[in-house]
Amino acid sequence: MQPHHLVLCTILTSSCLSTTTASAGTETTADSPTEAPTSAATGLLVGKLTGDTAWDRAWSSAILYKNDDNPVIQLFQLTGRLQLQSIYGQAGDDSFNTSDFKDAGNDEIVWGNDIEVRRARLGFKSKFYQNWKLDASFNVDVDGHDGPGGDTTFYKSFQEGGLTYAPSDQFNFSIGKKQVRFSRDQEISSTEITTFERSVASNTFTPGELTGVWSFGKGIAGAWLYELGAYSNARVAEFSTPGDGGILAIGKIGYDLAEHVGLESCVTTFTYMHNTEPGYQDGKIDPNFAFSASPSFTDSIALTNDSSQGRFGMITELMYGFGFTGEADQGKAKPAQIAQSDLFGFTLTPSYFIADGLQAVYRFQLISAADPDGIRVPSRYDRLAAGDDERGNTYTAHYLGLNYYIYSHKLKLMAGVEYSQMGGGSYDGYTLLSGLRMNF
Repeated sequence: MQPHHLVLCTILTSSCLSTTTASAGTETTADSPTEAPTSAATGLLVGKLTGDTAWDRAWSSAILYKNDDNPVIQLFQLTGRLQLQSIYGQAGDDSFNTSDFKDAGNDEIVWGNDIEVRRARLGFKSKFYQNWKLDASFNVDVDGHDGPGGDTTFYKSFQEGGLTYAPSDQFNFSIGKKQVRFSRDQEISSTEITTFERSVASNTFTPGELTGVWSFGKGIAGAWLYELGAYSNARVAEFSTPGDGGILAIGKIGYDLAEHVGLESCVTTFTYMHNTEPGYQDGKIDPNFAFSASPSFTDSIALTNDSSQGRFGMITELMYGFGFTGEADQGKAKPAQIAQSDLFGFTLTPSYFIADGLQAVYRFQLISAADPDGIRVPSRYDRLAAGDDERGNTYTAHYLGLNYYIYSHKLKLMAGVEYSQMGGGSYDGYTLLSGLRMNF
């Protein structure tokens, strides 16, 4: 969605809200024929911010209009996120920092030499006619140019968005574009993950943002949840045509065991994902978008658990991918040769609030491949080190971090260090990270 489309949508919605608020917010009595406002509407457009604290009222200004009693539109809210971080690392005899990340072809997303704009997004979400939802978000081009030296623009690419029919928590049906969330690590929004980056296994298996249809629900028979989806397997900047790159299908079923084990939450899920064209990649060239390839696995499975009790939380994930060997269409004159072996991943992420607003997080991750060179160290940021063998068959990493919540996940500071090692290769190093996360 182009930025001017978003502005136009906001203007039209504002007009609609003015009309519906005027009609729904009056009443006439026999004793007093004059109209008296009775609307429960809140939001910036009606001059009613909500919340008990200054933080609450400041963040509620993103809600332009909210009124559950309005028969036409119940919510229209602006959304956005800004995530900044800096890094320093060392591996072998080489060190690297944010400036090196900038020089590695990422100059458009680094402010100065030391601050990486990890994510910058704007969008909106809405609810209308009680059962319908419409949302969209796009990535902001933070340097204001369409590629190096290009035209001025703040639009980079369409991230996620679509139309949802949601008559109940048990049944939702959506059409549009979304990040296909294979693992629990991917299910948690980047605004709420407790580590700077998702696990290597999670990123290896995830197919990214795809166009398709999906259905999901929770609270079935009290504790069951599910998700089913079918997507075009082409990762593109906007929307893809149905069937581009084959079909990626995903099915998920879960159950909250909290009542049975005496915890506040204990959700276990099993996910299966099938890819008809592993390794597919759109061959287009766009200075604002990386057309990354689909994961090179025909089938993938994940078993996860997310538990919490008081100040303590724990996420456990087991993932397995059935590797693909063969040819893949990647938009070039000749098909690419793919030789991906089976891959196993395990992550364990405990967290604990050591004080109000201060959380300690640890993560252990292990990835193992049958092929001696079936794994490569992550591009963010381990590959910045020079002189090491980046490929091997076993990757392990330990992350330790602190998160300080200024205003819950909506405004927080993060600091962490991750030590990683490649078995069968020579990479052995650590990365220090610090950053800020903000969203509304």
